[in-house]
Amino acid sequence: MLTIAIPTFNRANKLRRLLNAINDEILTSQLQDRIAVMVSDNASTDDTSKMVSELSKKQSKFSYFRQSKNLGFDGNIRFLYEQAKTEYIWFFADDDIILPGSISTVIQALQNNNPDVLLFSFIQPPGSKVKTFNYSNRVEVITDPAAAIEVTHKYPKVSIYVLRNISLNSIQQKELKLFLGNGFYFIDLAYSVLEASKQLKLCVISEPLATCDEDYIEFNFDPQVFLEMYKVFYHPFVLKHLPSLPRSRRDSSYYNMVQFLFAVKTGSLIVDDFQLYDQAIKNVEIRMVALLKNPRTLIQLALMKIGLVNIYLKIRPLINMARRVLEPLTK
Repeated sequence: MLTIAIPTFNRANKLRRLLNAINDEILTSQLQDRIAVMVSDNASTDDTSKMVSELSKKQSKFSYFRQSKNLGFDGNIRFLYEQAKTEYIWFFADDDIILPGSISTVIQALQNNNPDVLLFSFIQPPGSKVKTFNYSNRVEVITDPAAAIEVTHKYPKVSIYVLRNISLNSIQQKELKLFLGNGFYFIDLAYSVLEASKQLKLCVISEPLATCDEDYIEFNFDPQVFLEMYKVFYHPFVLKHLPSLPRSRRDSSYYNMVQFLFAVKTGSLIVDDFQLYDQAIKNVEIRMVALLKNPRTLIQLALMKIGLVNIYLKIRPLINMARRVLEPLTK
């Protein structure tokens, strides 16, 4: 009924943790006949292959694919979707943590509601009590296309996406090919699944079913993905129901990129290749009209462009102190 599909690259230890947790959940809930597990290794250079071959002996329905070359994150997602044989496929990042009872909860929601797409709340940072979704119903059912589009991209974390497994026709495949490489292919794939439905149904579980680990502040991808995120909304399904969405989200994608780069420069986020991000700061264009609408982003970009982030970090405690003193006076 359900395949848990895991794209992985050079995270053998974290993948081991996830596979062991999934296996424990399957055994505890007696779901051996209803859950398949699939791993697509994006040409890892660590001992992922050896580790998986050892753990696979514990799983009755387990598939491991080692790519001869790195397909990229989006390419790996596409590969997994095409390989799945079950009615539903649940994408799960190799560095995320599945919570106890999550698989049973997903299975029950799929059985009871028969959705095209299922989403749920995700905990980030670890220990956070803030829900990604906060509906009054245990499972919220959405059938309006415009509302489904908005909810589908509300929290673009791959591990919360459970999609119906459909056979994509040649037109759909051609449409989706345009979104390969933007880093959010799974969102457009969800839009294709919703578009193909005769009676669209998106279900949302407000209960958190997964969480990030302590390394959630570490990143190793091109910051350009933030700048171009608005392009996911050029999917035909989105353009049909919310044609103005791509243009309206172009500025927010720009703000997200600047704020992400600023978080890297201030040390709030950790990256592998600082030169890549320094170059991105040099290359990011100054969109003055957009920046004047968002003074915070304007200041952040200005500090990075003229190289004053370190000075800002030194005086930030004084700025925060002044804000605490002045805030009561302005009320």
